[in-house]
Amino acid sequence: MLNRSSQTRREFMGTVGAAAAGLTLADWSKTFAAIQDANPKSSAKVFIARNETLGQGAPEEHRELIQKLLNAAIQKATGKDDPAGAWSSLFAPKDRVGIKVNGLGRTTQPVVVDAIVAGLKSANIPPENIIIWDRTDRELTGAGFKINKSGSSVRCFGTDGAGGYEDSEQTSGQVKTRFSRILAEQVDTVISVPVLKHHGAAGVSLGMKNFYGAFDNPQDYHGNNCDPYISDVVAHRYIAPRWKLTVCDALVGQYHGGPQKKQDFSWNYNGLLVGTDFVAVDAVGADIIDKQRQTAGMKSLAEIGKPAKHIATAAARGLGVADLSKIEIVEV
Repeated sequence: MLNRSSQTRREFMGTVGAAAAGLTLADWSKTFAAIQDANPKSSAKVFIARNETLGQGAPEEHRELIQKLLNAAIQKATGKDDPAGAWSSLFAPKDRVGIKVNGLGRTTQPVVVDAIVAGLKSANIPPENIIIWDRTDRELTGAGFKINKSGSSVRCFGTDGAGGYEDSEQTSGQVKTRFSRILAEQVDTVISVPVLKHHGAAGVSLGMKNFYGAFDNPQDYHGNNCDPYISDVVAHRYIAPRWKLTVCDALVGQYHGGPQKKQDFSWNYNGLLVGTDFVAVDAVGADIIDKQRQTAGMKSLAEIGKPAKHIATAAARGLGVADLSKIEIVEV
């Protein structure tokens, strides 16, 4: 076992992160009991808002229900009695909010983003201060979003339609890259809106992996289950300090074959995963995917050599909580 007294904090977290890499999410609670001293965040809450009605018909038919579920989750997360007060406790009118969606494979559904936009507007954020974005205009259009690059309404565009990437490379951990100008110059608060889905390299593609669409060379950082590279990316000053909320689109989940859309490995989860601790939301989402794999008679992510170990690494670096025994799941 580890001798904490003879290690620096950095060495300790690195050792624990490596040790946790080979464990399933269900087993991480045993390992993470050892890192709470190194992790300033020792507990978290994740809010799950579900309704079986969402599995009937198209998502667009349930706009009002999705809005009610999201608002209820935000109210629970903030302890506020009304939706406007809840959103206002997280976001200020001066905020320039970037809503990072996922336009690759099984994509973020616009109706979920519409509910987020409505919540932000209730917090008196001017529509022009809200940007829905991803890598390319083409991917956004393919996911059902409407491109809008100007005016006083909510804007929506890809990095390729907004000046591309920064001129200079930046280093974050082991990652050397150029970030999207949207992230670097046009927003100061971020919301990640991933999809509840499997990923062939990282194990899962959730809130953190979603930011692989925010820099110019993600193809260089898929080795070792994308670890520690995902944590390196989100630890950057453009992301972690600005990341206010994760709203995971879990209307339809995918437990294998991702990130590409594979209907045979999809199921109606009929809900949203919401939280302000982005590591905790990812940990719960990964556990849901692993449990669905078990239900389908498949091996766990760890058993097929694709554990979502970046979640453990992020927690070991103090970015949030990954220990499932330390995460309170609140059903809305």
